[in-house]
Amino acid sequence: MLDKSQIIHIIQQDLKHSQLTEALRNLGLDDGGLYSLDLITLVAQLMKVPPEHMESFTEIYGSYLDRAAKYPVTYLGEYLLPVAEACYFRLLGGKNH
Repeated sequence: MLDKSQIIHIIQQDLKHSQLTEALRNLGLDDGGLYSLDLITLVAQLMKVPPEHMESFTEIYGSYLDRAAKYPVTYLGEYLLPVAEACYFRLLGGKNH
């Protein structure tokens, strides 16, 4: 089973991917979701989110993905680690199970 740091790392990588896809959209290269990694589903499974809480989970997770573009793009995505941690703890508080 994955521990919290591994889940946070997955979220961090999804945030980094979101930076890339947003930059491409800004250049007029919208993929229409074709290259989505769907890591939100994986994170939800790892955090054992019940189906009745998925809507709230998705809203929270998506809001953090939207914020990713506001941070500097770096090779390791180190600026995104605190964002990923905040996302994880907010999701953890919103699970209610």
